[in-house]
Formats: sequence, structure tokens, C-alpha cells
Amino acid sequence: MKTNNIECVICDGITKPELVSHTFNRFGQKFTYHNIKANVCQNCGEAFLDGITITNIEKDIREKVAERIAA
Repeated sequence: MKTNNIECVICDGITKPELVSHTFNRFGQKFTYHNIKANVCQNCGEAFLDGITITNIEKDIREKVAERIAA
């Protein structure tokens, strides 16, 4: 994750790195992750995850769904 503050694409506010929780709805199921590194806008609260983080979460979700199907 970038540690530099970036400009929010929603409101033009400034973001700063924080740890967040987020629930992803995939395959008709909910998957909640905690302590995700994100850049969070200090004005509107929008959280931005970097591509590597999203890729890793999506991979984890696919593995969990596959395990549930196999069980």
C-alpha cells in the first residue's frame, strides 16, 4: 500500500493510511476482513485499497468458496 497521502477522487480531500474493516459480497456470501491497510479520506471517509490488497482478498475469497463447495 502506498503510504503517501493521495487526493480523494470522490471529494478532493486528502487521504491518510489507516487500518479498516470491510465486508465484501461475493458469490451470494459475505466475507468480512479486519485490519486492512487503506488510504482513507479525512473529509468524506471513503477508503481506497491498493490493487495488491484487492487481489489477495479476492484470491482468499475464491479459496474459501472452493473449500465450502468441496465440504
